[in-house]
Amino acid sequence: MILTTSRKPSRKTRSFAKALSRFMDWRYVQRGKMSFREFESGELWMISELKGNPAFLSFYSNGKKLLELSISISNIKKAEIGRGEVVYFGERYNFFGALPANLLEKFDRKPYFPKKIVENENELTFYIAGEVIFKMRILGIRRFDQNQQNPQEALRVQLHREPLDQRKSDREF
Repeated sequence: MILTTSRKPSRKTRSFAKALSRFMDWRYVQRGKMSFREFESGELWMISELKGNPAFLSFYSNGKKLLELSISISNIKKAEIGRGEVVYFGERYNFFGALPANLLEKFDRKPYFPKKIVENENELTFYIAGEVIFKMRILGIRRFDQNQQNPQEALRVQLHREPLDQRKSDREF
């Protein structure tokens, strides 16, 4: 998986991008003057910013935008992050390909995973060996039609978007 940012990211956005890519064992690419078309093959997460702060996390697959998270980031810490699987404790926001914690219940002896993502309502907390690395608050989720031909078509598609606090809790995402 590749993670990149907008063309000229702020310091906070770069720090967040590096922390997230190290945590998830993704490849972080400084985009610079690279065209988006150079990333069209494969899967990509892109961080966009608003007023110098990371505000949107978009997922692209084969050049098509499939998902956009409106986010707020806090408490970014530098830490030594090793390789290994990430375990997700929660039910709704496992967008990053982490192992669901309920899979670990099937083992007689539970393996130890130092990297954890814990969901608490609309907030995801990223831990390494019990220490908080950063927190991500999810402000909104936007899903795009998977059948669209290219990213420009996403601009023409009218999407229904509502704040998370107004959604019904029993509704699937």
